[in-house]
Amino acid sequence: MYTGTLDMITPTVNFSARATAEAGTDWGYRKIPDNQLFYVVSGCAELEIGGQKVAILPGECVCYGPECQTKLTAIRTTDYISVHFHWHASSPLPVHPGLQIKYGDPGSFSAPQLSVFHIPSYGEVKVPTLLTIAGLEPILSKMVNEYESELPGYTLTLRSLMMQAITLICRQLLGNDSIQGSRNKIEPAIQAMQDEPGINWSVAALANLCGYHPVHFTKLFKHEMGVTPKHFIIRERIKRAKLALLQGEKLEWIAERFGFKSLHYFSYQFKQETGLTPTEFRMNGRTGGDG
Repeated sequence: MYTGTLDMITPTVNFSARATAEAGTDWGYRKIPDNQLFYVVSGCAELEIGGQKVAILPGECVCYGPECQTKLTAIRTTDYISVHFHWHASSPLPVHPGLQIKYGDPGSFSAPQLSVFHIPSYGEVKVPTLLTIAGLEPILSKMVNEYESELPGYTLTLRSLMMQAITLICRQLLGNDSIQGSRNKIEPAIQAMQDEPGINWSVAALANLCGYHPVHFTKLFKHEMGVTPKHFIIRERIKRAKLALLQGEKLEWIAERFGFKSLHYFSYQFKQETGLTPTEFRMNGRTGGDG
């Protein structure tokens, strides 16, 4: 969905709040009248959209628009920030979305329409459903304070903060997109490891997916991703293991499902990546900024 030129948008914040949802809380199958940013501060949530389920870990957020049925669920006790907004509006006055939300049933999902911005001299940026944007949380927290205080000029301040957030998102996505062209060369290998992290992928097999000699593939992969293929697959396994731990799965099952040779090896690799053992991570219940 073409949203317009970044320099010309006039967003309006319709609602902004920080709250805590108990594990198992959901907001039902619904279509919102505007757009929503749902940012997880701590805990873990899940968004069902377009027939797919997207895990939202601390430091991550989801963004989606109107007339696309979704279901948000708190997987465990979750501290979150929710912002409803319009990309364009003539007035900065908030219009609470509550009365216009439409509730549906599980069978009426449709593919989400991703927002696309044109940035002069740079090209277009597509806003994905799941985002990890450094520096976004402080801006969202300021929005919550402004929305709740309703001090003189708060509507203009909310518009300004929303423009800051959108600019930050676009700048970081633009940086990602500039890398994407070269990443396309190794995308088949990345996709394979993300789709099936439990497989014991060899460098030769991954290189074959991309049509390269294993030695050249390894060098290219390290150059583009900053890590070796082996380290990348470990990171993917640990990322999924975090969610499984937060959902209460047994350590032995997690280790086996994600291709670790033993429970000891899984615990070792997990601590190498996170600084915590799997048990400590589960007890702590937070991932901070490393998710």
